[in-house]
Amino acid sequence: MTSNIKSKQLELLLNDFELLSKTAMIQMQIAHKLLHDNKIVSLYEEAESNEIIMDRLEIKVREEVVFTIFQFNPIAADLRKIITYQDVTTNLERVGDMLLNIIHFLRETNLAAPEFENICKKIDKMMQYAGEMLRNAIFSFSNEDSHTAYQVIEDDDKVDRLFHEIALSLQDAFTGKPLSKAEVQSIINANAISYNLERIGDSATNIAEAAIYLTEGKDIRHGNKK
Repeated sequence: MTSNIKSKQLELLLNDFELLSKTAMIQMQIAHKLLHDNKIVSLYEEAESNEIIMDRLEIKVREEVVFTIFQFNPIAADLRKIITYQDVTTNLERVGDMLLNIIHFLRETNLAAPEFENICKKIDKMMQYAGEMLRNAIFSFSNEDSHTAYQVIEDDDKVDRLFHEIALSLQDAFTGKPLSKAEVQSIINANAISYNLERIGDSATNIAEAAIYLTEGKDIRHGNKK
């Protein structure tokens, strides 16, 4: 790969990654707004449009990666960077899917009910933690900052802990009580929202691990910390 072609191809990947990252964070902001007011119709429309953008960008990056590898036969260092772009964009697209799931569940959930007050606070905190993890994971990859990447991986414990706390809170709040159909649906949706947030934390961890692989050449996935 010549220097000019290498720079041009990596710049294309970088631009698409930045747009995909920005759109993912916008989706997170939309989800957070809807958690506090799920009657804002325009936000649902914006979220659907953003999902289309993210899906198309993920496909575009995949095609650019394949083209770059087969057309220019990049050296090892460049190949590692190109492959990690593919891994990260795949995880960002999954984050987009999970955020859209959350947004759909929020539309059909009455989190303003008194029984959900404590649960809603925990979901709010979980969403903030997951959003911070995602933002820091993107930063760690963009800036090749392994220190921040390791912090993201540690922070995943906070999201996991809240996921389990929400499940217990739902049990405590509704066990032994007669429930309406709407309440049952809200319980299922609240659990699904926390599950998708937990998955977003996992994807942020995957991005952080990709950042470590890019900066240090170490694959620490699947418990391989050595």
